[in-house]
Amino acid sequence: MELADFEFKRERKLGEFVQDFINLLKMIIGHLGKVMFKMLSLPICGMLLVGYYLSTQFNMQVNYSSGELFRVISSLLTAFGLMFVIGTLAFGFAIEYFIILRDRRRLDFDEKDVWQQFRENLGKYFRFLIAAIIVAILAFIPLSILVFACMFVPFVGSIAMGVLFAIVGLWFFTAFMLYREGYYELIDTFNGAYGLLKSKIFEYGLASYVVSFLFQSLLYLISLMPTVIIGLIAYNSVGFNENFFETSFGKILVSVGGSVMTIFFIVYNMLSVLSYGIIYETGKEMVFGENVFERITKIGRRSGA
Repeated sequence: MELADFEFKRERKLGEFVQDFINLLKMIIGHLGKVMFKMLSLPICGMLLVGYYLSTQFNMQVNYSSGELFRVISSLLTAFGLMFVIGTLAFGFAIEYFIILRDRRRLDFDEKDVWQQFRENLGKYFRFLIAAIIVAILAFIPLSILVFACMFVPFVGSIAMGVLFAIVGLWFFTAFMLYREGYYELIDTFNGAYGLLKSKIFEYGLASYVVSFLFQSLLYLISLMPTVIIGLIAYNSVGFNENFFETSFGKILVSVGGSVMTIFFIVYNMLSVLSYGIIYETGKEMVFGENVFERITKIGRRSGA
């Protein structure tokens, strides 16, 4: 399948969501990886330096005082905060990448086009982030009740919890896209997103959960063997003793580990945008029917016309 032939705007069933996600990923994975790496190489290197700094804070031979323990915890929180910021940037860049890809149906763009479009809409990202935080606070109690109820259902409860989180993530993504593309004002976009998704909200959530489970499993399999190998090398060379973080290998391991976690977080956000984007386009087509005129113009035309 050529990228020009890929239909973003069409109705899909569960199996078609998964298949189209895989088809789209196969067509763009090289280009997407190259563009995103160029845009995020400096933040990833910054995370490498933060990881090295963290490795200098650990000393298993020291009984930390309250002040030293606070410094270590603050450093860890800073590292996780930086990783979250990088992941959020990756999410925004991936959204703009998806919009350009959908509109052009070609790979004739680069990181400059993505950055320019992201910069032009930066104000919308900040305004939506503030609104999303407020909505998340308001939704915390009902969502907590649902999650708590799912915890008491063996096996099925964990799947239901995953689908629930997928629905919430899809809802926020759809709300932003509707606001980003001018369908609704910020104050109305969350209601608009619910209206777009509500007819098939469980099916959309299940599709998002299945796709998310697939690439989480893939990332886990990819990282499993390197983790085991590095762990065995570390154990056989220096051992996990109280001097581990003072060795050069220990510092390198912590530094590289922080960067690898950041890369996985970036990849996860990129793939989430693709899966959410396909579902969003499907829901938008069912509600707005934007390509109905495209279909009319193709009626009666031969494939080579």
